[in-house]
Amino acid sequence: MIPKPVVSIAKWRPHHIFCVPYLSVNFPERGKAFNETECKIKETILSGTDTIIEVIEGVDELCHVCPLCKDDSCQSPNGNEDAVRKWDKIILRGLDISYGERGTAMNFKVLIDKKAPLEFCRTRCSWKDQCAIFG
Repeated sequence: MIPKPVVSIAKWRPHHIFCVPYLSVNFPERGKAFNETECKIKETILSGTDTIIEVIEGVDELCHVCPLCKDDSCQSPNGNEDAVRKWDKIILRGLDISYGERGTAMNFKVLIDKKAPLEFCRTRCSWKDQCAIFG
């Protein structure tokens, strides 16, 4: 019997899937692991590979390497876990996707390219000046 190849699935929260690929912000103070993981997310989405991504609720692999994440909760001065979960829900609604949904990086790239910018991005996002969607 031929063994099936092991398929790894990237599990990321909605705003990391939607925002990270398009932001030109660097966070050297968050450390090497954070920056490497952020770069991986950006490259995966923008390259449109066949990498499988699952949309998850709560902290993900980028959060786990972020020094602002404590006790499985975002403690960023830009928005704590409650605020981040609200942003995630806005992105879910804007992209018409749900937690647990899976797709390839290409599927998500096409979806983001089709739907972005969301109304929230235009009116309330504090990062839009560093976002390539508006560039």
